[in-house]
Amino acid sequence: MGPSEVAWRDTMRPVRFYMIDARLLALLTVWLFVPNWWTTAAVLSAIAAFRVAEVRGFRFRAGLRALRAASAGRRHALHAARLRRFVDFG
Repeated sequence: MGPSEVAWRDTMRPVRFYMIDARLLALLTVWLFVPNWWTTAAVLSAIAAFRVAEVRGFRFRAGLRALRAASAGRRHALHAARLRRFVDFG
């Protein structure tokens, strides 16, 4: 089998730029157009946070999903008015 026959295996690999995910490069382009101290801090903290998440086993998309779930808080399948409350009959 030549390399042209197994190229499909690499299609699901994340695109990386050295150690970071390539989607974080969008933040670097923002930093290039707005080079302030707060954009530098925001870009570096985002890169560090997603790098720590990757070391712990999260991928970039899974890290974003976990961040969204954590910011949404606890959610119930039922509306709050239809939740059953605990009652003490004793």
